Amino acid sequence: MIEISHLSKVYRQGENELAALNDVSLTIPSGEIFGVVGVSGAGKSTLIRCVNLLEKPTSGSVRVDGIEMTGLKFHELREARKKIGMIFQHFNLLSTRTVSGNIAFPLEIDGISKKDRQEKVQELLSLVGLSDKADAFPAQLSGGQKQRVGIARALANNPRLLLSDEATSALDQQNTSSILSLLRDLNQRLGLTILLITHEMEVVKQICDRVAVLKEGRVLETGKVQQLISNPKSHISQAFFPPFEKILPNPSTLQTAITFIGPIADQPVLSSLAKKFDLEANIIGGSIQSISGSRIGRLHVVLGGQRTNEALNYLRGLGLLVEVY
Repeated sequence: MIEISHLSKVYRQGENELAALNDVSLTIPSGEIFGVVGVSGAGKSTLIRCVNLLEKPTSGSVRVDGIEMTGLKFHELREARKKIGMIFQHFNLLSTRTVSGNIAFPLEIDGISKKDRQEKVQELLSLVGLSDKADAFPAQLSGGQKQRVGIARALANNPRLLLSDEATSALDQQNTSSILSLLRDLNQRLGLTILLITHEMEVVKQICDRVAVLKEGRVLETGKVQQLISNPKSHISQAFFPPFEKILPNPSTLQTAITFIGPIADQPVLSSLAKKFDLEANIIGGSIQSISGSRIGRLHVVLGGQRTNEALNYLRGLGLLVEVY
């Protein structure tokens, strides 16, 4: 769906240069929710605006559905953008228009007849759960409702790609969860590809299929969310599971971190291990996270006994990730 290759964006002010993006390459598969996460100033918003050419890249290429966006003429770019919806952090609604009027706006610009506009608006209102707010004005809506209007407006031209630029950053936790659930539903129901920019790891955890970590305009890592979180060396993993501190060394014991993925996270693995290999198992710390419907847990365990290495190989044979400190 999206192929970003060696993308760079440099802003120039006089003799000064600021590299917002530096040789970024990413592939966003069709039908997935792809998150780009990083702190403020990492280049996230610049990246998403380069996808629909609201910002023109300094170098590199952006292909959407096989179309090279950077090579399009003005009228070609306008047509291509119709298939790319975009939602914003602060909603960008027209205060003098009703909810229906805001959703209909892109259809009016596109010359769609009044009858067809009305039908499409009603369809979109139902899709985002705002059928009873058609005649309300933005000032009468909550933040979550405003963002639902923004999403409906972004879907007016039946896009295949939806760009989300910090769409939940201005919302409280309850509304954030509601909007993320709506985006996941739209992704599954419409087969919509979503490129989602965020600085919140909880957003990545809740709905993203894949994620890229951006820092100072460069991609630090990218991959499937579950794979990155289960890898202790990953930046994403360390955000959810901070590295364990070593305790005082004891020659007769072995310190290990064990990562559990899926149903085995709910099984009494350590209890069975202690009995099977005649070990003492002391749990120092750990936690379990629910990631995209799958449970991932990590335990810091001190093992004592004569068969510790045999026990660790047994755990690896069960598909667990085992690190020895």
